[in-house]
Amino acid sequence: MAARYFEAAAHALAYSKFRPGPPASLISRIVNFLQEKYSGSLNSAIDVGCGSGQSTTPLAKYFANVNGFDVSEAQINEAIEKNNLNNVSYKVNPAETLPFKDASAQLITSCQASHWFDLPKFYKEADRILVQNGVLALYGYYFPHALWKDKDFHNFLISVYENDTKGYWTEERFDVDNGYTDRKYIIPFGECLREDNFFTETKATVRDLEGYITSWSGFQRLKTQKGEEAGQQILNNFVKRVMNTVGNDMKPEDVEVTLRYEFFLILGRKT
Repeated sequence: MAARYFEAAAHALAYSKFRPGPPASLISRIVNFLQEKYSGSLNSAIDVGCGSGQSTTPLAKYFANVNGFDVSEAQINEAIEKNNLNNVSYKVNPAETLPFKDASAQLITSCQASHWFDLPKFYKEADRILVQNGVLALYGYYFPHALWKDKDFHNFLISVYENDTKGYWTEERFDVDNGYTDRKYIIPFGECLREDNFFTETKATVRDLEGYITSWSGFQRLKTQKGEEAGQQILNNFVKRVMNTVGNDMKPEDVEVTLRYEFFLILGRKT
């Protein structure tokens, strides 16, 4: 059963606003890998652990039908609210029991979510649903580098993670830190490969970085256990450290940084 750590509406909203979508080059690579050995129509793609839909909508340009699933009703509600694509739909559903017939989908993806799954059951379900030469793609991203002029605020984010929210993360989070390099992420299909040469860059403000921290499951867990005030103090200290580095009278909402997210990708082909 997939873990449930993103249930609150406020958390879902933060996730929707402050989490990155995948690089176009990564999605293109997934589709190209599929089409290397699958020559049929691209009728169905499934995005599992879709959250608020950032990883789901990029599939719409390639597939006739795209379905996003997540165990969090709040996340799915957020995805539905912002969806404007006729060929994309969302539903609350666990990763391990998907509502599809055997050999009915060409692609199954999961972004920054498969560390929450019961992987043996999920792999079995993916094998059941995928057509011959269909593809399962697992991918994710590391903590971003936040670049401002010649400065990188990455270490400030890492400090919040390793110090301020220490003890409030589950062990699954460390699989992401390690880029899904544990053997359990070797997809048990006839063909499996890994690629690490993807990144995306977006513009954000220091205030947005503060919002990004609120989307962390560890931060949300700390706030639940220690209270809103404790969580706000962490955010205030983070903003103060960053603004001291900026060293002028600018406001956090006026300091624009470049966020660089580096992605890793694991591809498995059902043969």
